[in-house]
Amino acid sequence: MTLPKDLLAQARLLAEKEPRRPKQASLRRAVSTAYYALFRLLVDDGSRRLMGGANRTALRSCLARAFKHATMNTVAKQFAEGGVSPKLIPGLNGEAPQNELNSVASVFIDLQQQRHEADYDMRRRFTRIEVLSIVDDAERAFRDWRTVRGSAQADTFLVGLLAFDRMHL
Repeated sequence: MTLPKDLLAQARLLAEKEPRRPKQASLRRAVSTAYYALFRLLVDDGSRRLMGGANRTALRSCLARAFKHATMNTVAKQFAEGGVSPKLIPGLNGEAPQNELNSVASVFIDLQQQRHEADYDMRRRFTRIEVLSIVDDAERAFRDWRTVRGSAQADTFLVGLLAFDRMHL
């Protein structure tokens, strides 16, 4: 799982790159990279947990490409806002989603929105302080994910991220 960590470190380096007057290009790439760090963390972890075992690297790679940004956003919003779909409720084992899982979902939504602005809204100006805060949020999501990643709720979240649009009641 080195790529997600490397992307997160790269986001911070980009945010801190020019000491006096940061370039918008560096700040925008930092925002985008912070999002992709969390995206890759969830996709890589989901692919490994859903397709474990030796000699399955190629199959995990195929599975990873099945994760879609829009579906992931839909599911993340459910967890962040506390309105998890009946399609996913059975996987929560009768409990409310863990706070750390809600936090990961919330940060994912925010980072995705920030990435869209960084990549597509050229009128939007980013400040270093703002971008460092975004990178901090991504780092917090990594820590929160480590706390919950082995739980049935995290598995439910990952299954939803991958297959929510194809699930039925």
